[in-house]
Amino acid sequence: MNDFEQEEQPLSSSAMSENTVTNGSIGERESFEEMEALEETADAVSNDTISEQDEASADAAAPEQEANPARPATVLVKREPRKKFRMGPAKTKSFRQFVSIGWSGEREPATDLIWAEAVLDGKWIVIDTLERVPTRKEIVERILSLQAALVTLDFNFSYPTTFFDLLRETEGIGDWHSMIHTIRRDVKKNVDDGLRLWAERMGRYRESQLDPEVPRGKLQRSRRYDDWGWSGGQKGLAPHEQLSLARRFRHTDLPLRGQAGTSMMSTMQIGYNRLTERYEFNGNIRGRPALLGMAMLDQLLEAGRKDLAIWPMMESRALTIAESLPWLFTEGKLPEPSELENIFKNYEDAGWEISNTVRAAARKNPAKREALFTLMGVVKTEQRLHGRRGHLPIRDYNPAIYHDPRVQLEGWIYGIGYRPPEAETDSRHERPKRDRKIASAENGEQTTSAPLVEETSTEA
Repeated sequence: MNDFEQEEQPLSSSAMSENTVTNGSIGERESFEEMEALEETADAVSNDTISEQDEASADAAAPEQEANPARPATVLVKREPRKKFRMGPAKTKSFRQFVSIGWSGEREPATDLIWAEAVLDGKWIVIDTLERVPTRKEIVERILSLQAALVTLDFNFSYPTTFFDLLRETEGIGDWHSMIHTIRRDVKKNVDDGLRLWAERMGRYRESQLDPEVPRGKLQRSRRYDDWGWSGGQKGLAPHEQLSLARRFRHTDLPLRGQAGTSMMSTMQIGYNRLTERYEFNGNIRGRPALLGMAMLDQLLEAGRKDLAIWPMMESRALTIAESLPWLFTEGKLPEPSELENIFKNYEDAGWEISNTVRAAARKNPAKREALFTLMGVVKTEQRLHGRRGHLPIRDYNPAIYHDPRVQLEGWIYGIGYRPPEAETDSRHERPKRDRKIASAENGEQTTSAPLVEETSTEA
């Protein structure tokens, strides 16, 4: 008897009765004639699969069967070999070194530019670096000194696709690499002048899609001299006072807008300064850091390392740089300093070695505390230790993300699930339509809104 053969044992009286009950329940769905036909077919198949060796064994056992008729005959049935089961395509290896950078756009020397680092040492996860870095130049040098690691930075790597349409028409900037190269060139000579130039570009983008239906309520309540003409007639609103329909958020930002709050403030949030009569990043805590960060990404690519990749504009390599959102791992709630010691003890029981220097730094500085817990969230995601659904390690992303034109322009936040546009279209047809309606900006017709990730929001 080989590995693919199995000895068929006769059924006892109790087993036969159970088999009868089972067949009776099956008979509720199929007729008696159909069951007989299936049994005859199964018997024929079993008889055909008996090999010559099995027949010789049966002939040799015939005299023994005649001498002992009470012993049942042994029938050998040849089974099909088991198929090897594989859990999908092969996955790339996980990273063994992780760096989380708390980015800052303030003037140097910066106070909130944080470097947090963790390494895998056998079965232990060791965190021994949590410190402030004074300059962005030192950040670049530290990143380029790494051999193989996953580095996450908490600033937007790009802008909405519709902004690229304007840049392509007006300045010939058609792809992501050209945009970050232009940003670096503009801020290289003078940072403030370069930032002001990009704020003006965003202002033109905002005014390129103004709402055709200007609300009159604001004008009727206005008593300013500039809002009224010599004849007593009311003037129209200036372009910077009108509502804009231009998109300020990327596709990857939309699912978290309602939950993350100010953590998801658009990097294109600008205000109009009446004194200077130009657009500026007034009160925007993410606009200036994003521009300086994208200039740094171009500097990293200019270093010429073939094992360096900006994810997901490039496929993951030994040294991978990815965009992170701290809120995704902290949900905007950082533990109090008095709670940290108990948290660190629980992590130590789970195989985490967090040095005393890191613990002391996390207690004193909230920015370092946020960078630390972001780093821990990234490590848990890559090691599949994070329990929340939706946090994906880089190796589990659909390969279609590297060929999606929209993602190649806008980028993607690390950890957020991704579906190809074809899958989103199919699921949208299967879902029931929403009851909420939105007005079309072109003809004013009422249309049913698309899923959240496909909405075009009305921006002020």
